[in-house]
Amino acid sequence: MNLKQCLTLGAALTALAYASSAALADAVVVVGEGPERHCFLAAKKGDDLITGIGHCNIALNNPLILEDRVATLVNRGVLFHKLDRINSAMNDFNAALRINPEQADAWLNRGVAKLSLAQLTDAMSDIQKGIALGPSEPALAYFNRAIAYERLGQIPEAYYDYQRAAKAAPNFVAATNALARFKITPRT
Repeated sequence: MNLKQCLTLGAALTALAYASSAALADAVVVVGEGPERHCFLAAKKGDDLITGIGHCNIALNNPLILEDRVATLVNRGVLFHKLDRINSAMNDFNAALRINPEQADAWLNRGVAKLSLAQLTDAMSDIQKGIALGPSEPALAYFNRAIAYERLGQIPEAYYDYQRAAKAAPNFVAATNALARFKITPRT
């Protein structure tokens, strides 16, 4: 039995159930003490999502340097995604990318949103672009790409990206748990 067959056999039954829990790429850091910072903290911690969106809205209605505007749009998109408001999240990720098409975490988060919409090929493309641009949290990027690979039926590629995620962040429990679902057997 080859590696692909072993990975497929070991993971196929649980892949879809597990892959439905895609992690978002990390929130984008904003410094200072204004509403844009509170927006970031809400996106980072996942606390009080509605209030966090309110902080994001206040920040976006005020003058911001472009970098902070992009970060705030991404962070509000993360909050919308956590509330399962995928279209609103997509709008924010798209707006951030119109301002700065080199923002890696915007690409990653948009890819994760597309995973939620079962737009697998487009999701993979966005996640790949985010990884190529250098994401703030490589472990989350590899983890999300692994989920995309798994949903596309590319089990060996998924396995290797779960390994990359675990190596990039050894305390990343979700990656470790994902790897535990696989059984590798040597060829005979």
